[in-house]
Amino acid sequence: MTTVLRTRCVAVREGVLLPLCRLVWRQAATAAARVAQLARCLGRMRDKVVSQPLESHVRAVPQARRIIRTELARWGLPEHVEIAELLVSELVTNALQHAWGPLHLRMSHSPLDRTLRCDIADGCPAAPPAQRPPARADEDHGRGLHLVDQLSTRWGARHTDAGKTVWFELRTPVSSARRRGVRRRRL
Repeated sequence: MTTVLRTRCVAVREGVLLPLCRLVWRQAATAAARVAQLARCLGRMRDKVVSQPLESHVRAVPQARRIIRTELARWGLPEHVEIAELLVSELVTNALQHAWGPLHLRMSHSPLDRTLRCDIADGCPAAPPAQRPPARADEDHGRGLHLVDQLSTRWGARHTDAGKTVWFELRTPVSSARRRGVRRRRL
């Protein structure tokens, strides 16, 4: 015990303790600032989700397009509006023509995965044909799923308790804030 006290007294007398305390304080403050910065970054990076029922009527198509346009503008993804509107129109139209029951639109954006996903749920358990050749030039219908296949990053269907959900995904760019963070780390 006396050795510990003598060591502390020597440290105080030689002026080592005060600079050491300052160093520890600076490191703690730096760590706290980094934690706050990480919390802000994670807050910006969390998934954005909108979920809304649609009318089981032809008005569902413009309603879905309006939701897509509004949310993508709010989320800062205006470059995806045209393709997302077209694809959601095709899926809602298919649901109106080939399914029944209430329709539901769910759209999410994950900045970490860089994925925009749109789901259209309906009450029909029958999945759309996965491998259907594109329609011939003289046909009035049959191009919707081909467009979805060609313009989306991925698409598919899954069965639910209430019917099915047909979905598509689009790849989104890295956010500018995230690019700045990557650039800072390299310096």
